[in-house]
Formats: sequence, structure tokens, C-alpha cells
Amino acid sequence: MKRLFRQLHLWLSIPFGLVMSITCLTGALLVFEKEVDYLIRPELFYVDEVKATPLPDSVLTQRIAATLPDSVKVTGINTFDNPRLAYQVRLSQPRHASLYVDQYTGDIKGRYQRLPFFATTFRLHRWLMGPSRNADGGIGWGKLVVGISTLMFVVVLISGLVIWWPRNRKVLRNNLTVKVRKGWRRFWHDLHVAGGIYAFVLLLALAVTGLTWSFPWWRDAVYALLDGFMSTQEIRSLIRSIHMGTWGGLFSRILTCIAALIGGILPLTGYYIWLKRVGKKRRTK
Repeated sequence: MKRLFRQLHLWLSIPFGLVMSITCLTGALLVFEKEVDYLIRPELFYVDEVKATPLPDSVLTQRIAATLPDSVKVTGINTFDNPRLAYQVRLSQPRHASLYVDQYTGDIKGRYQRLPFFATTFRLHRWLMGPSRNADGGIGWGKLVVGISTLMFVVVLISGLVIWWPRNRKVLRNNLTVKVRKGWRRFWHDLHVAGGIYAFVLLLALAVTGLTWSFPWWRDAVYALLDGFMSTQEIRSLIRSIHMGTWGGLFSRILTCIAALIGGILPLTGYYIWLKRVGKKRRTK
């Protein structure tokens, strides 16, 4: 059985490994996008002066609506626990559009635009810089490749766990240790095995939730599975919090970032191990 899983692990990793690495590494970069935004553009995200009481949402909505074209509506307001952070006002169009407003004065601070670096990173993460939709409205090739690679990543993760599932505590201890004084080949092998075990649960959660943005049939299945336990909005929030690592505050986001970095390294170490093995077999022949 392990031989079958070993072959499955290898021959799925070889064609899809590079996309897996790109998806994971770009995902790691996106975890702390908000903090970088706050640091670089404080004039957009922070109010000038914190006052006793913010203006009511209805007043803010009216003031903002008066500055918008008739075709654009306010769809909601995001507030934050930090009183220094300006409110985010969501707009009906274009898609995902928003602006920030000083909740104490009603002054509009500006429209939100993703920083070019993160816009590129996001497009790589979701679509490999390709289109999300094709000409007839179907899934674009970039989104499809990322989706298929993520699905294969789920299989690769599970097959990897089966391959290196320890027979006893001694083997488990050995699999969880990265030896740094026994050469590069042993180091990369240990990093591949130990990293995969340590990050397995988080990487599997990231892949499973990420697939909801790739395939409607997967999203429908997840929503149907959770439908009896929570509302559609709660399911959407749960998926987003797991995928972005916000479910446990700063600590969970750090864990998510580390897990994504490990996920990006796993295929690269796998390539290294495979190429060394192939080279050794050729020299033996």
C-alpha cells in the first residue's frame, strides 16, 4: 500500500509542485498585507484625532452617498476595535471597491487601492497572473491550473502522511527531527519529512478552504456539509478566517504564514530529493 502512495505522491508532485510552491509562498506574503498597508499608508487608514463618540453609521452613509454617482451605492460599513482606525465603507461597484472615512468627522480619507506589489502577489496566488474568467464566462486557465494544483496538493499531503506515518515513537522522533550536521542531502530530506508532518493540519485546512474559490462544485459541497450548523454568512466567514489565518488573532496568522512558507518549500525539497535519487540511479547503471 505504501508503494502505491509513494508513486502517487511522486508523480503528482512532479507536474504540479512548482504551482504548489508559487501558491503557498504568495499566500504567505499575503497574510500580513494589512499590517504593511497600515505602515505604508497611515494617512488612509488612521483618523487624525480620536473623539469621544463616532458619528452614527446612518449619518456617515448619507454623507458618503452624496459624493457618489447615482449608480454606486453604499453596501456596508466595516468598523474596527482600534478607535484610531478609520471605518471602511464598502461600495456596490466596481467589485470589491471601498473607501475609508473618518468616523468622527465624516471626512472621506480616500479610496482603497491594493498596493502594486500585493496586487501582483494576489494575481499570482489566485490565477498565476492569468485571467480568472475566460471570454465566455467560464473559469480562466490560471484559476483552473491553481485549482487543480491545489486539489492535487490535498492528495499529495495525505499520501505523504501515509508514507511517513511512524511505526513507533522512535521513528516518530526521528521523522520530526531535522539533522543539520549530516550533509545537505540529509538536511533537505529531513526538512521535507518533518516540515510536512508539522504543517500537515494547517496546510490541509488552507488547501481545502482555498478550493472554495476555485471550483463552484467544491464550494457547494462545503456549504451543503455545514448548512445545518450555521448560516451562509457564517460559513463564508469561517472559510475566510481559516484560509487567511485570522481565526486566532496574531498567533494564528503567524502559524499560517509559517505553514504556507513550509508548503512552498516542500515541493522544492521534493524536487531536490528526486533529482538526487535519479542521479544516483544513473551513476549506478
